Amino acid sequence: MNAVQFAGWLPSLLEGLKITLCASMIAIVTSIIWGSIVAILVAYDYKVLTFFMRIYISIFRNTPLLVIMFFCFYGLPLVNLEMPALVCGILSITLNEGAFVAELIRGSIKNVPAGEIEAACSLGLKRGKVVRKVIFPLGFRNAVPMLTGQASVMVKDTSLFALIMIVDLNRAGSIYYDKYLNSISIWIVAAIYILIFLALTQAGRLIEKKMMVRR
Repeated sequence: MNAVQFAGWLPSLLEGLKITLCASMIAIVTSIIWGSIVAILVAYDYKVLTFFMRIYISIFRNTPLLVIMFFCFYGLPLVNLEMPALVCGILSITLNEGAFVAELIRGSIKNVPAGEIEAACSLGLKRGKVVRKVIFPLGFRNAVPMLTGQASVMVKDTSLFALIMIVDLNRAGSIYYDKYLNSISIWIVAAIYILIFLALTQAGRLIEKKMMVRR
C-alpha cells in the first residue's frame, strides 16, 4: 500500500468506520431496550402475551440474521414498505439480537432470590409493580456480564451490512482489495475491529464494577 493509494482510500475507511460505530451503538441500545421489553412482558406471565413473546423469541433466535436482513431490505419493498438500507440493517439486528437479549434477561430473572420477590409481595405490591420495581431490575443487573458479551456480537453483526449495499468498515476494506488486489486493507480493518472489541470489553468491565458496587 503506497501513500497515494492509502490517501485515496482513507475517506472511505473513515466513513465506513463511522457507519460501523454509529450503527453498532444504536443497535446495542435498541436491542437491549427491545429485549428488556420482551423479557418484562414474559415476566408478567399472562398466558396469551407470554405465548406470543415466546413465538417471537423462538423465530428470531433460530432465523439467521442475514435472512432477516434480506427480508427487510429486499422483501418489504414488495409490499410497499421501503426503508433506507441502514435502517433495515439496524432493525434486523434489533429484532434478531433482541430475542437473545430477552432470553438472557429472562434467565437472569429466574435466578432472582425468591426472598426478594416474597418481600415485595408482602408489602402489598401488585404483580406488575413487583416485576417492574423488583424482578426486572435485579434480573437485568445479573445479566450485565452476558449483555456486554452480546454487545460484541452485535458489532460483528454489522459486518453483514456490506451485503445490503452499505459501505461499512468491512465493505471499505473489500473495496480497496477489489481495486488494488492488496490484502493489507483487510489487515487494517481486522486491527480496527480488534480495537473496537477491546474497547467494548473494557467498557463492559467498568460497567460490571459499577453495578457490583451498587449491589
